[in-house]
Amino acid sequence: MRFFAVSSCLLLLALRPPALRAEETPAAILEHTRSVYAALTSYSDTGTALREYSPTSHDENSFATYFTRAPRHFMFDYRKPSGDRIVIWGDPDAFHVWWKTTGQVTEYPNPKNTGAITLSDFPTGGAITKIPPLLYSKAGLPGAIPHFEPDRLAGMEDVAGKKCYRLEGTTSDLYAETGKKVNVRNLTVWIDSTSYLIRKIFEEAPAAPGMLDRTTTTFDPQANPKLNDDTFKFVPPK
Repeated sequence: MRFFAVSSCLLLLALRPPALRAEETPAAILEHTRSVYAALTSYSDTGTALREYSPTSHDENSFATYFTRAPRHFMFDYRKPSGDRIVIWGDPDAFHVWWKTTGQVTEYPNPKNTGAITLSDFPTGGAITKIPPLLYSKAGLPGAIPHFEPDRLAGMEDVAGKKCYRLEGTTSDLYAETGKKVNVRNLTVWIDSTSYLIRKIFEEAPAAPGMLDRTTTTFDPQANPKLNDDTFKFVPPK
């Protein structure tokens, strides 16, 4: 009986998942990621945004992001296969938004410039509010990652040849006046285990029967790349 009891204890220990080190908890991984983006002097990426509306209906668009902290420059170029395009760019004086569909340029002078990003969330399929809120960490911009509450580290997965932490949890929108959570949805984030840059984000919200509300955003990020001033120059077509 004593041998059986000892064997049972050993079996339970073998079946118990290994405890995560403090630096590998979901909260610690996410906090490290946020601190990495906040400390970047420059950043660039290319990516895709896949929106799924039903098992047979979806659209996939591409984007590119460029950012330098000093001098303060920003460029986000969002393109659709139809030829439509949205460009959001910033300089030390203001942010600007050009949408090919309307042909108009909207100006957002500093310091009240956050609308250039927040009001472009829907037209860009949510892509604009994924990484920029991390780059401008002090601006308090809303987005899926700033409001992300990871529940668990669901292992390690390969994304584009890079070993990534897979964090699962929920995100939401918040009423600034009350702090009430709305539009709560599932969120999965893949974070590069070496650079701590985000490589993939999957969102899924409740949808009507037979419909889907899913967004998969992928990134090929570069930390502190050398970017020249020409990267941030954009003249809206007439």
